[in-house]
Amino acid sequence: LGRDHLGASTVLAGGVAIYATNEFITMSLLPTAVTGIGGERLYAWVTTVYLVASVIAAAAVGPALVRFGPRRSYMGALLSFAAGSVVCACAPTMPVLLAGRVVQGLAGGLLAGLGYAVISAVLPERLWTRASALVSAMWGVGTLVGPASGGVLAQFGWWRAGFVVLAVAASA
Repeated sequence: LGRDHLGASTVLAGGVAIYATNEFITMSLLPTAVTGIGGERLYAWVTTVYLVASVIAAAAVGPALVRFGPRRSYMGALLSFAAGSVVCACAPTMPVLLAGRVVQGLAGGLLAGLGYAVISAVLPERLWTRASALVSAMWGVGTLVGPASGGVLAQFGWWRAGFVVLAVAASA
């Protein structure tokens, strides 16, 4: 997409990449997290609350854009995602981890929706198809990076580090 649009392209693709990577990294880290903090009977809820919150937030993309505009919507979603990731990283119990996952899901749903909704507002029409392809490709990146990095971190018992990495990525 060129140097002129590198910033916009990075933000659009980065939001979806963070969302997708988070979804897959958590699946790899979850067994180790449960070993560390317990909560076996809440195991399935870690993914469920994240996905339900994501769907709810994705429906709010339009109103968020109207009320806050693209820049503030992205910044709010990225900072919220980072905050939810910090809650997950510090979670002493499974209910606290679930609360962090709800925040991550709400912010992630906004990021994923904004990644597609903002293309036409920040890029010239001739680049819309390329930008859509770039943003869509981030699902593949998340599918590769998430389980691989989560597996490595879980292997060493560093499940909290996975959430720290996500917080740093969303803050950067």
